[in-house]
Amino acid sequence: MRDDKTLFLFVFRDECLKDGSASSDQEPKAILTSVYADVGWEGRRILAAMETAGDIYFDRVSQIRMDRWATGRIALVGDAAACVSLLAGEGTGLAMAEAYVLAGELGACGDDYAAALGRYQSRMMPFVKTKQASAIRFASAFAPKTGVGIALRNVVTRLFSIPAIADYVVGRELHDDIRLPDYAA
Repeated sequence: MRDDKTLFLFVFRDECLKDGSASSDQEPKAILTSVYADVGWEGRRILAAMETAGDIYFDRVSQIRMDRWATGRIALVGDAAACVSLLAGEGTGLAMAEAYVLAGELGACGDDYAAALGRYQSRMMPFVKTKQASAIRFASAFAPKTGVGIALRNVVTRLFSIPAIADYVVGRELHDDIRLPDYAA
């Protein structure tokens, strides 16, 4: 990186924690040291260097799953309604599509906001659930549970250097099957 800095990304599953806890109250450096203590390679040097680092960003990748996105006259859109996850990278696009459909349904239903909110949710929720399932599949492939899974992920990652394979695999996951209605003004 710039200014003679090196960036390390540590990605692991909660069940990798050696002590079995996933407490957000734990010091991030202690968590990373616990998970990666026996990683080999340059692991010990990297973990030792981390002890003097002052700028560690530590976060959890998660999804928001709700049975409904509206109650009364209040509706949620975007990550507040159904965060797909950091790994999907589609939060802004989904939020814009959801806002468009919500606004369109509110306009189409006139004063019947309950019907509008119901139509918004029934139109968008199945699509978003599909995106969430796709993100879960990607997360499982990105951070496998087993050594065999890690080896398979590494082979697939190398295959992505072949443009036709990358286009096919990534294109299938990013293909959107939603048809947004054309709301009349």
